[in-house]
Amino acid sequence: MALLQAQPVDNKTVLSEALLNTGKALGMTQTQVGNVIGKDRTTLGRGLSPTSKAGELALLFIRCYRSLFVLIGGKPEDMKHWMHTNNRHTGGIPAEQIQTVQGLNHVLEYLDAMRGKI
Repeated sequence: MALLQAQPVDNKTVLSEALLNTGKALGMTQTQVGNVIGKDRTTLGRGLSPTSKAGELALLFIRCYRSLFVLIGGKPEDMKHWMHTNNRHTGGIPAEQIQTVQGLNHVLEYLDAMRGKI
């Protein structure tokens, strides 16, 4: 019986898949996810270098997801609701706010602050 050889991990592919899964989990379209990182939706599946600007933004977006997951207890519908509903604490709808770097940073700072209270 032949042993299966482990395939080398490609960081670009892993980040791209994580980004797409994060967007899907938060009820966002690929176009919206592309806007978060400043890329066209058609390029999202081609891989994303973690050291590129788009990669850094993707990591911040994934960090938002992880913080929200902890705060809401991982309930998918509640997470989607939070992202797509006006939030008086962030001053807008988080899914719309994160379309800019400033908005992404603002939402992430809010989530990090809320996690700090737990």
